[in-house]
Amino acid sequence: MDDTPYAAAYDDAAAVLTVSGSVDELSGPTFRADLEKHSDGFSRDLTVDLSGVDFFPSLAVGVLAVAAKNARNAGHELDVVAVPGSIVARVLTISRLPYREQR
Repeated sequence: MDDTPYAAAYDDAAAVLTVSGSVDELSGPTFRADLEKHSDGFSRDLTVDLSGVDFFPSLAVGVLAVAAKNARNAGHELDVVAVPGSIVARVLTISRLPYREQR
């Protein structure tokens, strides 16, 4: 498998974390840290754009599910965006994690 390395960029004005590449076992801790950092410890809403992600295994699903739960428990929202029909959209659908389709 020849996946793209994990990368993330944050737009502070829009509160959007844009993730691309593989969210695998090596990048999972970085993904977790990025979610926590850019939501200020889940103390504010955050949009997570996964449109550029090409590998999203169960570890990534777990990281995202815990982050969404932490945000919800703190009274905030983790808004997840995925491309319709993409691997991320299919995995999130199977996992029953909410997301909205990229426009």
